[in-house]
Amino acid sequence: MSISKSDLKIEFTKGTGPGGQHKNKVNSKVKITHIPTGITVEEDGRDQHHNKKMALKKMEARLKADKELKIAKKKKERRDIKIHDHTIIRTYNYKRGTVKDHRTGKIASLKKVLEGDIGLLSG
Repeated sequence: MSISKSDLKIEFTKGTGPGGQHKNKVNSKVKITHIPTGITVEEDGRDQHHNKKMALKKMEARLKADKELKIAKKKKERRDIKIHDHTIIRTYNYKRGTVKDHRTGKIASLKKVLEGDIGLLSG
């Protein structure tokens, strides 16, 4: 995954915590904000270049996780709509010997389903 540099706001500040004179004088803390999503990550170590590299890795991971979460949420919404829109869940056709699950659209053998192999209908 590649992040566009124009979408990032990178700030350097003095770090906090132990480190004495080095922390008080050097802008080594890195704060990166992804402007479109508002996601922010910080890295506060001794080396500015290392901090920037680590913060960019964290940002990539956070953006990837955010994207996966949005995809999963959309998938769940679509599944919920499919499940709740149907009044008929399954049709058992004894003449043909089939079962159709209207939520998933799958058709399975009636004999197998009655034997308990309902996994054939799952999506």
